[in-house]
Amino acid sequence: MVLDSIFMVTQFAAEGTQIKASFRLNESHEIFEGHFPGQPVVPGVCMMQSVKELLERQVGKKLTFAEADNMKFLTVMDPRENKTIQADVSYAMKDSAFHVNASLFAGSVTFFKLKATLNISA
Repeated sequence: MVLDSIFMVTQFAAEGTQIKASFRLNESHEIFEGHFPGQPVVPGVCMMQSVKELLERQVGKKLTFAEADNMKFLTVMDPRENKTIQADVSYAMKDSAFHVNASLFAGSVTFFKLKATLNISA
C-alpha cells in the first residue's frame, strides 16, 4: 500500500465517477533510500498504485490492473521539492471492469497520466 505510507492522503472527495485527492509526500519513507540515494524520486509503480488505491477506496473493492492502455511519466516527482500532490481520477464501469483516466500533478506541473482498465479481484 502506498496511500498513508508514501502518499499521505490529506483530502479525498468523490462525486459520481470523479475522485479528487491531495497527498503530502512522506520524504522520509525508506523507499527513497534506494530510489535514489541522495536524489529521491517517487517510483512510477507507486504512482500507478496510488491511482488503484484511490479507486479501491471509492468503490470498496479490491482491484487489479488488467491493462494499461496509455501510461505517461512526464516529470520526475521529487519528494523534497513536491510536498503536495493532487490526483484526479475519473472512471466508468463497463463489461465488469473499471475504465480509468487519471493524472497526478502539482499546480501546472503534471507528473503522471494513466488510462487503464482494472478488474475486481477474485
